[in-house]
Amino acid sequence: MSSSNTTDADAIASWNNASDLINRYLPIFIYIFGITGNVLNVLILIQRPLRLSPSSAFFSVSSIAGLIAIISGLTTRMLAGYTADLTLTISWICKARNYVLYTARTVALWLIALATIDRWLV
Repeated sequence: MSSSNTTDADAIASWNNASDLINRYLPIFIYIFGITGNVLNVLILIQRPLRLSPSSAFFSVSSIAGLIAIISGLTTRMLAGYTADLTLTISWICKARNYVLYTARTVALWLIALATIDRWLV
């Protein structure tokens, strides 16, 4: 029985270590590509020829909402990988993070849906 418990404890420790490594290093790549992509979207969509289209306004605001979602969501994930997660100790940060993250993600998706409807109707 004890060898089974030791094996289970080793497996759990291994999974926890893998989770910490993923929370440390994967968000860095998501940050780099997500922020770069959204900033380039905004820079392209606010140029004069594209500014006249209502769809480009939807897409540019959606990119800004995506930026907010990436920054608010991934910051705490990266800190959790270094065992410095403030959402575990300060409850209002946890609540504010969840509100901002889910609102930004929802707004981004709804704006893409509105741009699709706009393109379909016009």
